[in-house]
Amino acid sequence: MVYSKPGYCQCGYEIWVEFLWNGQEWIHRFSDVNLQEITQCPDCEAVIREDDLDS
Repeated sequence: MVYSKPGYCQCGYEIWVEFLWNGQEWIHRFSDVNLQEITQCPDCEAVIREDDLDS
């Protein structure tokens, strides 16, 4: 099962959060507007944490 939603960095950049069930727990990965996996905001270079994103 995969679930995704947009979130927004504190700087306002749109970041997609994809939630994946690995059979035991939910894991997530972040993508930019081009659906490239990222770990930092392409705009402000902040490290992305799901709890820090605005919906």
